[in-house]
Amino acid sequence: MITTLAVDNYRSLFEMVIPLGRLNVITGANGSGKSNLYRALRLLAETAQGGVVNALAREGGLEST
Repeated sequence: MITTLAVDNYRSLFEMVIPLGRLNVITGANGSGKSNLYRALRLLAETAQGGVVNALAREGGLEST
């Protein structure tokens, strides 16, 4: 199980470190980065499953990501 998520300079997320438990609920105002957190998790999952090239392509390439 992943116990900590760290995201640095991905879209609107800068120097974010989140301790994770068995169940995590993410809340916040519109425009606070919830969707970008989800996208970062999805990118991580696809990378772990061997789909890094396709995942990066969907994000607009390496420079965009």
